[in-house]
Amino acid sequence: MQVGGSGSLQSNINVTPFVDIVLVLLIIFMVITPVVQMGYLVRVPPKAPANLPPSAIQDQIILRLMPDNRILINKEDVPEAAFPQRVREIMHGNPSKMVFFAGSRDVDYEATIRFLDMARAAGCKNIGIIVEEPGQ
Repeated sequence: MQVGGSGSLQSNINVTPFVDIVLVLLIIFMVITPVVQMGYLVRVPPKAPANLPPSAIQDQIILRLMPDNRILINKEDVPEAAFPQRVREIMHGNPSKMVFFAGSRDVDYEATIRFLDMARAAGCKNIGIIVEEPGQ
């Protein structure tokens, strides 16, 4: 007993499952797209004015760790043993003063962290990191 038609083979493609899959994918992408495009709120500090007064530049404390383990405070070469005492002298009376660290690319991570820990133990509470060499 045959139901429906002549009983010959049909060469039509059933597109219903294909349309169902496409619609499900469309819904998934519509839901995911706003989540992927969501960004993070970042507050960038304002750019420093180019014409800083000389006193502002002279009051800055820049600690440098060179590749040969030399330590510089501003441009003064300081031995490692005398570094904590020299930092205490500079920070005396103003423990909240901002201190900047400019490390060399050739210094390894462990030496850098050890140096920053030594600076913090000597009294530097606010340490900023300089990513570019000043004056370039």
